[in-house]
Amino acid sequence: MSFSGAFGLMFASKRSVSSDSSFFGSYGGFFSMGSSNSYGMKPKTALKLSAFYNGVDQISNDIAKIPFAVYQKDGKNRIARTEHPANKLIATTPNYLMTSFVFRKTMAISYLIRGNALAKINFDQKGFPVSTDFINWDCVQDIRLKKGELLYDVRGYDKPLLASEVLHFKNFSHNGIVGVGVITYAAQQFGIAIEVQNFSATNLQNKGVRQGVIQTDKTIEKGKDKIIAGWKAAMGERSPDRIVVLDDGFKFEPINITPQEAQIIEQARFSIEDIARWLNIAPHKIKSLQQSTNNNIEQQSMDHVSDTIQPHVTNFEQEYAKKLFTSFELQNGYYIRANIDSLLRADIKSRTEAHARAVLTGWKHRNEIRELEDLNEGPELLNEYLTPVNTFTESQIDNNLKEDGKQ
Repeated sequence: MSFSGAFGLMFASKRSVSSDSSFFGSYGGFFSMGSSNSYGMKPKTALKLSAFYNGVDQISNDIAKIPFAVYQKDGKNRIARTEHPANKLIATTPNYLMTSFVFRKTMAISYLIRGNALAKINFDQKGFPVSTDFINWDCVQDIRLKKGELLYDVRGYDKPLLASEVLHFKNFSHNGIVGVGVITYAAQQFGIAIEVQNFSATNLQNKGVRQGVIQTDKTIEKGKDKIIAGWKAAMGERSPDRIVVLDDGFKFEPINITPQEAQIIEQARFSIEDIARWLNIAPHKIKSLQQSTNNNIEQQSMDHVSDTIQPHVTNFEQEYAKKLFTSFELQNGYYIRANIDSLLRADIKSRTEAHARAVLTGWKHRNEIRELEDLNEGPELLNEYLTPVNTFTESQIDNNLKEDGKQ
């Protein structure tokens, strides 16, 4: 099956229940769609909430822009293996249609919303990975265990895909095989937020005038239908200066709740905070700054990296390593590393201060700092580690005392 075929299959038939040991079973919607809930919440509906859309966009952008690379642990050394075929897939070109940023962002969006992200790994004749093709999660019909082999039944493929042939990033999971979409559990809160959003739009569209009754002290035997039709016709106009005239003591009394009674603003703010909790993201990252100050927003940004992004990145690192390396390479110290420090590079003042401390305390040399800043390597002298003149190890103190004694 071609990449475009897998990507283009946007709608799948109902997930099947295999006669083998299925990990979907009768929970296809529960594990992915988030559709088995009273609100019938679907991903496209949930994304109409600006806070949810922005939260997913923020996290997926952070996952996508972090540099991933192949390394090998050789004793005490860490060697960058840029020549390894997997390095091209995760660092630059996963396939001929996508850059590494677009591919990882697409995977991260599916991973965050659906709880799962799937891609087929294509290998060359020597068994090295050469490309990874995104598979829309709607195309996955079943994941089952058959004779000890985990199989993926995917629409458009003639035969099931082996677990070793796919990258499968799983978010929250009950069984470690299939992830659960956040919408599955957040459907009720998202449904309320959608209703508040729709109520606000309808209220604005109707200038605050909704259902009501026309009252009068007189008894009207005939003509009620004409009064109702006249009111609807007048209030149905789109003109901003629409005017209705009520004769003979008629009064209109609305029976809908007012925005003040519904506390629309407070409910909308609560929805933003609730969405932040579901996505495990700081409210200020989705543009809610009520609880943020100049003093705590920097700490919140660091917490975002360590608490929100780091677990997802570790998940990606381990799945990449498990599927793109042979067992021999894993035994010989090959691993995937994401440079998560890149997320903290925006503040040049904090970055330069951190670099200065690293150099002056001797745990990085100056050429390493130049490499982090995408600068060419400097003179050989810059490869030497600096040591503070007022700091000595025990052996240095002993040597100095011996030398002093000889003098």
